[in-house]
Amino acid sequence: RMMIPPAWQNIEQMDPDLRAFFEYNSMHMEPWDGPAGIVLTDGRYAACSTDRNGLRPARYVITDDGHITLASEVGVYDYAPGSVLEKGKLGPSQMMAVDIEKGEVLTSSEIDRRLAARHPYKAWLKKNVKRLESTLGESQHETMAPGTVRIFEKLFQVSFEERDQVLRVLAEAGLEAVGSMGDDTPSAVLSYKVRPLYDYFRQVFAQVTNPPIDPLREQIVMSLECCLGAERSVFEESAERAARLLIDSPILSEGKFRQLLSMDDPAYSHQIIELNYPVDGELEQAVRDVCDQAEAAVRAGKVVLVLTDRNVAKDKLPIHALLATGAVQHRLVEEGLRCDCNIVVETATARDSHQLAVLIGYGASCVYPYLAYESLRDMVRLGEIKHKNISDLERAYRKGVNKGLYKIMSKMGISTVASYRGAQLFEIVGLADQIVDLCFKGTTSRIAGAEFIDLEDDARVLNKLAWNPRKNIDQGGLLKYIHGGEYHAYNPDVIGTLHTAVRSGDYEDFKIYAKLVNEREPMTLRDLMSLKPGQPIDINDVEEIEQILPRFDSAGMSLGALSPEAHEALAQAMNRLGGRSNSGEGGEDIARFGTDKMSKIKQVASGRFGVTPHYLVNAEVLQIKVAQGAKPGEGGQLPGHKVNEYIANLRYSKPGVALISPPPHHDIYSIEDLAQLIFDL
Repeated sequence: RMMIPPAWQNIEQMDPDLRAFFEYNSMHMEPWDGPAGIVLTDGRYAACSTDRNGLRPARYVITDDGHITLASEVGVYDYAPGSVLEKGKLGPSQMMAVDIEKGEVLTSSEIDRRLAARHPYKAWLKKNVKRLESTLGESQHETMAPGTVRIFEKLFQVSFEERDQVLRVLAEAGLEAVGSMGDDTPSAVLSYKVRPLYDYFRQVFAQVTNPPIDPLREQIVMSLECCLGAERSVFEESAERAARLLIDSPILSEGKFRQLLSMDDPAYSHQIIELNYPVDGELEQAVRDVCDQAEAAVRAGKVVLVLTDRNVAKDKLPIHALLATGAVQHRLVEEGLRCDCNIVVETATARDSHQLAVLIGYGASCVYPYLAYESLRDMVRLGEIKHKNISDLERAYRKGVNKGLYKIMSKMGISTVASYRGAQLFEIVGLADQIVDLCFKGTTSRIAGAEFIDLEDDARVLNKLAWNPRKNIDQGGLLKYIHGGEYHAYNPDVIGTLHTAVRSGDYEDFKIYAKLVNEREPMTLRDLMSLKPGQPIDINDVEEIEQILPRFDSAGMSLGALSPEAHEALAQAMNRLGGRSNSGEGGEDIARFGTDKMSKIKQVASGRFGVTPHYLVNAEVLQIKVAQGAKPGEGGQLPGHKVNEYIANLRYSKPGVALISPPPHHDIYSIEDLAQLIFDL
């Protein structure tokens, strides 16, 4: 019950004593999410328990001949229907046990009642637990001067684009900005721009065995609650073990961060470790020095290690907070000291959900993203944000990044941030082995690249820019194409020449388009490869094209992601070539069945409408999607509250029809009007 507990944080009806049992044990053992059906015995008790989401079935039958059968399937034991005394299944995180000595069947509720009654957990918690809680007017602390904010923003790569389209949206709406899926910028290691270290890390997502969670509809099983303080043995139960500091999220407000540092309890004594090193120093050695300081501090009894890059100076370079966090985490683990302390990161480098998740994934107990708050205050000061209550803006910002953390955790089917912390659920693309071995040991890294000296050179470039008062912050261009910004594969020149070539049908126009793509600077690994000339193959050994083409499939793109015309054109092309096109999970119009517009590969998504026998038999290949790990609970996003504004400005045309503008007197469009407009478009 300690290792695989239920989602006790969000179950309001739970008995207070039982809740106290689970809360007490959560302080020294992170929960295992599963999916799992665990069968166990110690010789006296035979028991079975399921995971907190109930994703592994466990069905039981009790018969009058003294047999209890429990398995994932019904019917593994041949019994007469009339002999059944009881049958059922274990729900999420329920447990069932048999006491072989007493011949007693223990239900989940009875097991929990006995466990909760073993000790006065509730009294222990009430006496010993402390909480970091928000206070009103948290933002009344002294803030940076405008000129200082600019230095920090240039040094830590806050662009105008990030301020306006990431931070402002988070603070005003409490949500991450809506954006299209996909990334058409170069890999960080191949970029000619200085890119944040976080861009070298790609989130991994659940496949096959552990399905993702929907962070919106399955919120009840998820939690961001954190514990600070030294972890103790899980085999001892005493009042002292309840002495922990609870926080509702790993993303700290300024008030909570100040509270933490002002605590005079030795159980939460802290040590501040600077992440800035002399400009003539070496980055790798500076990282090792930080590890030495952290190890010495923990051996001296410090419980909270605060890694900070706040104290910047013209003659110093910052160690990236991620390098320091990962290196300290691994050093303390190797020395057997990690459970004796907590790593709190005060950093300007992390501002969005991905960046914060990477820090937590490499060991940060909590993060104080101070530059995000300073940039928001600066935007209020300049009138870029109309909302004047800074505390509300910062609260909404944390709400937004917390939602982002839930979404990122859910991709791996992980329910609690305690299970995500230190799990290193990322793949590194483009960092040298020496960096991975020191700071991110054990992370999958198939493609090496940037070394410590390269990261140090990037820091020098930013340092020079930061302290130049004539230089303003960068415009950006990572999210959207901006002239002079980061390269985008789908830039205006590429799209424009493609349109020209398709409309004209002229091969010379196509060659102009192809040259822009084929001769661009390398932005993907594929761009680094070329055909290697070798010994020609005898033409008689080459298969006929009619034999080769049937092996080709087209990608699964849903109707909706593509227009009906494009979707059908792909199907026609593949059918005429002898290959297979893919319906995508959006299904297919039955009018296409039996024609050359039919997709031979049909997808079946869990819970998707329109999956009928007629649909299934009109396929050669079926692809069943059990879980969509890349974007659970998400999909194509339309800003619905803006729909009337968009319609009011629409200009659309059909062959033989003049340009039409919707009547100006329509304030709200009916479903019929809206459907007709979309159909016409």
